[in-house]
Order: sequence, then structure tokens, then C-alpha cells
Amino acid sequence: MIMKFSKIFALIVFAVITNFLNAQTLDEAGTAFNQGVQFGKELNYAEAAKAYEQTINICKQIGDEGMELQIKAEQQLPGTYFNLAKSQFEAKSFTDAIANFEKSARFADQMGETKTADASRTYLAGIYYSMGNADLKNDALDAAIEKYNKALGYKEGYYKAYYGLGLVYKKKENLPLMKENLDKAIAGAGDDAKLIGNAKDAANSAFQKAGALQLQSSKYAAAVENLLASQEYNNTEPRTYYYLAIAYNGLSKWDDAIAAATKALELQTEEKSDIYFELAKAQENKGDKANACANYKNVTGGNNVAAAKYQIETVLKCQ
Repeated sequence: MIMKFSKIFALIVFAVITNFLNAQTLDEAGTAFNQGVQFGKELNYAEAAKAYEQTINICKQIGDEGMELQIKAEQQLPGTYFNLAKSQFEAKSFTDAIANFEKSARFADQMGETKTADASRTYLAGIYYSMGNADLKNDALDAAIEKYNKALGYKEGYYKAYYGLGLVYKKKENLPLMKENLDKAIAGAGDDAKLIGNAKDAANSAFQKAGALQLQSSKYAAAVENLLASQEYNNTEPRTYYYLAIAYNGLSKWDDAIAAATKALELQTEEKSDIYFELAKAQENKGDKANACANYKNVTGGNNVAAAKYQIETVLKCQ
């Protein structure tokens, strides 16, 4: 009988102590939570995050009794980490900002806070885009590719990252990948007219340069392909039409050469002698002596003056 009473007494004492400890721990959790709220009001987001994390850890030890407070603390984490990361971003502490934007996004996903999650990932994409730009400027091209792809990992379809990748591949002289990424940038840029213009200029100049280099090697068909690609981005450059006239003459496509040279003359506002020479060459080969003579006579400057004179006086015997 005495033993049974002792066991009952022990259980009562254990229950009282347990309840006392739980109450004490729940008070500690409440205190930590209130500290988090106060730190947040003071814009001390780092300490606020620590206080809420502490609250959650204590509540997990308590169990069911701490569940309500635990949920309240968890609901504070996405916004707290977002504000902390944003302050670090504004202070240009990008490494710390990245870590805390990632926490903000993760906790926001858990809480179903889509807006905060999206905002966090938008900041992350912007940070990695800026880092990629720095690598690009320093010709660290592979590192830049990694950063731009990181940006796309956080924000699918992020057109600025595609633009950066396009510029990297332009420097690498990988024109297919340059075109693929610049086209994505242009398609996704919406009303960002400046970026669209820059992307088109980058693609146009790259294809035009490739075409010019192929002309130097007498690779006329390849030159035409690249020059026509450049015109997808800018079809009002007289130099591109002039290069096309040279290429078409090299391919004995006289009508195409005449059309390209005529368009180049229409667009060119400065010296036109070289264009007249290509036009006259195409007309001569097509058998149009009168127009060929007239246009050879228009060659009054540049490197083709002597050649034009020879055609006029010796070959065509123009009047």
C-alpha cells in the first residue's frame, strides 16, 4: 500500500514538474517571439530573424502546446529575411544578400507566400545578372555564362540574362548561340526599347563583321548568308548592302548585285564611289554597257578609280 502511494506521488510530482517546465519553456518562446517583433520594428532584421528562429526551436521542443506560436514565428520569416536581404543588397553586400534572399524564397514557398518568393528570386536574378556583367567586362566569359544561367535559374525567361549570354557568345564568336540568346532577349524585353536596340545592334554588327571577313577570303556564299542574317536586325545599313553587292558579284549573281548596290546608293549619304564600282561591274557583266559606263564614271574616289578608268577606256571604250 505504501509502495503504491509512493508511485502515485512520484507520478504527480513528475507531472507537476513537466507542466512547470513546459510553461517555463513556452514563456521563453513567447519572450523570444516578442523580441523578434521589437527587433523588426527597429529594422534590425538580422536579430529579428534569430529571435524567430529561436522561437521555432523552442516550440518544437514543447510539442503540441507550442504549435500555434511556432506557426506565428514561421509566418514572420519570409518577410524578415526578405527585408534583411534587401538591406544587404542596398549596402552592396551581395554575398550576404544572396544567402538571405534564398532563405526568404524558401520560407515563402513553405508558407505559400508567392509574392515574397517571386520578389526574392527576382532580386537573386538581378544580382547574378550584375555579377555576370562584371565577368563579361573582365573577359571572364565562362564565369559570365555561369552567372547568367544562375540568373535564369531563379527567374525563368529573364530577358536581361539572355542578352548577357548573347554578348558572351558574340565575344566567343559563336554566332548561332549568340543569335539564339539575343533573339530570346528581344522577344522577352517587352517595352524595354533600349535593350532591344542594343541587342539588335550587337547581332547586326556581329553578322556584318563575319560577312566582311568571309569576303576577304572570297567565301562569297557564306558572306551572303551572314550579311542577310545581319539584315534581320537592321535592314537600313548601306554598308551591308554594299558588301552584298560584292558577294553577289563574286557569285556571278548580277541582278542581285545590282539590286544590292542600288539599295546601298539609296541609303548612303557619304562617299559612294565604291558602290558605283560594284554596280557598274554587275551591269557590265550583264551586258548593260551604257549604264556600266555611266556608273564607272561615277567612281571619283577610293581605291577603284584606276580600275574604273581602265574599264572605261580600255575594256568598254566608253564614249
